[in-house]
Amino acid sequence: MTRVLLSVVVLLCASTCTSVTKHEICGNGLDDDGNGYTDCFDVDCAGQDACGSSHDAGYFGTCAKCSTTCSKQSDCLEVDVLHDWPVPLCSANKCSSLNDKVEVRFELDTKSGWAGIGVNPQTVTVRFVKKLSTTGAAVSCASLEAVAGKTEADVDAIEKTNQFLLQGFDSYKLMNAMLGQGINLPFIRTTTGGDYLLWVELWAGAPNATTRYPQGSRLGHGCFAAAADTGPVVPADNCPSINNDAGVCRSFKLVMPGPDAP
Repeated sequence: MTRVLLSVVVLLCASTCTSVTKHEICGNGLDDDGNGYTDCFDVDCAGQDACGSSHDAGYFGTCAKCSTTCSKQSDCLEVDVLHDWPVPLCSANKCSSLNDKVEVRFELDTKSGWAGIGVNPQTVTVRFVKKLSTTGAAVSCASLEAVAGKTEADVDAIEKTNQFLLQGFDSYKLMNAMLGQGINLPFIRTTTGGDYLLWVELWAGAPNATTRYPQGSRLGHGCFAAAADTGPVVPADNCPSINNDAGVCRSFKLVMPGPDAP
């Protein structure tokens, strides 16, 4: 009798059941339905309380070029990714800025790979690179490795390809870096959002006073794709002061690989 009932259920489901369609969950920093748009960037979130009236998918936020047509992120920038904060995105061929400003901490463990190396980096750069390119193609560490610059002449090679979307980018000047003891960066500027890779570089020269890009040559780099520390950035992660030691703000703890090959 049990087998007969199961057979009837299977036959009925085969003729009437349909696959479950995933919908975007607004405010969790993830692309739940896999269409390339996260939270308030997704039309599923239009009018939802999590997005608010000014973060509705029918609006574009506040930026110099918001709502204008774009094919790449540079179309949406007023200056560049190091000076526009929050950095606007090119989403569904429109410029928008729906993300919030956040400053987070980074703790770079260089004790094992850099101890005794005898080099003294002057600049750290940190990029939050979205996992989908401007064409909707998947972005991996290998994608960035293939194009990233190693000299001052091509320090901005990732941006110049116009393939990638940056959720955030900061250049931090180091003062007497002690690689054998690790590197602490209390204020790295980015914006809220998820589905990103972290691309971190150490450079020999100090930041250019105008462009803020590092000078000299790249000494080393690391790409972090699946670590627990690469979860969505939310407003509560903000570290507003160097004196905020209560542990409530976001600190990324990453182990840096050793120096680049000569």
